[in-house]
Amino acid sequence: MKKFLYTIASVIVLAGSANAQEPAKDKGADFDKKFRFGLRITPQPTWFTSSDNNNKPYGARFGFGFGLNMEFRLSNIVAFLTGVGGDFEGGKYQFRQDPANNYAVRYWQNNAGDFVEPKKNSNNAEVNASNTVYLLKDRTIKTTFVTIPAILKLSTNEYSGLKYFGMFGVELGIRVKATATDNYINSYKYPSTGVAPAGYAGEGASSQSNININKDASLIPIRLGLNVGGGTEYRIGGSTTAFISVNYFRSFTNLMRNDSKYLVYNVDTDITSGNNTYSFVKQNIIMSAIRINLGIMF
Repeated sequence: MKKFLYTIASVIVLAGSANAQEPAKDKGADFDKKFRFGLRITPQPTWFTSSDNNNKPYGARFGFGFGLNMEFRLSNIVAFLTGVGGDFEGGKYQFRQDPANNYAVRYWQNNAGDFVEPKKNSNNAEVNASNTVYLLKDRTIKTTFVTIPAILKLSTNEYSGLKYFGMFGVELGIRVKATATDNYINSYKYPSTGVAPAGYAGEGASSQSNININKDASLIPIRLGLNVGGGTEYRIGGSTTAFISVNYFRSFTNLMRNDSKYLVYNVDTDITSGNNTYSFVKQNIIMSAIRINLGIMF
């Protein structure tokens, strides 16, 4: 990243020297042409927020993005900015583990590593048989989205080759991938009978990475979010500019299902029938990010 920033800075300085020699009459004509396109890269810290007190977000991840920008000038100061890109994001959250108050988050996986969905009227032996149950401590999620912004860009006039701008709009995202790294308090591998041997204490603390959680993510793999920010661009020559902007993004939609299909925090067993009633974890995961956009418009 340092090499990239050094290269951008060098290009701007060299271009600025050449640009100063251009005739004054040419400076604004191409800079404000009706349509421009460009490229961006976007280092971005990303994190989750949630209204759920049982499973709390903590910490941020360093994500990354890239894309093609397209800009349509509507007036001397207003332009419509869109394009298409890929954004790699994520965040972390912790699970409440409070067995004394009937809240201990767990899930089951079969021998193939697939999630097991606990069914109504099943009993412990049926759910446990040949499966592993994991008691969750925390989870780190990584996502990949195809993103399409729809933003109004308000710019100042050009001053010594510089323009300053503000941006306000929305962003449509299409989820392509969602994976998790889970840290566990304990895990139990059950035999085919579904009953652990006497005195079995489990496998202890462990972790597992690259878990596919798409099936427990939002049923509709589309999100809508707010995208606002500001920045500056420097005219290198003609219509070509280098730009930097800092944008705040916040999703309007939940990344996950409102109620998990696989994460269970309590199991009530009917004494007469032996059947279980499962209480599934409520999921409220909202993505936020600070996006540092660096790029060139042509």
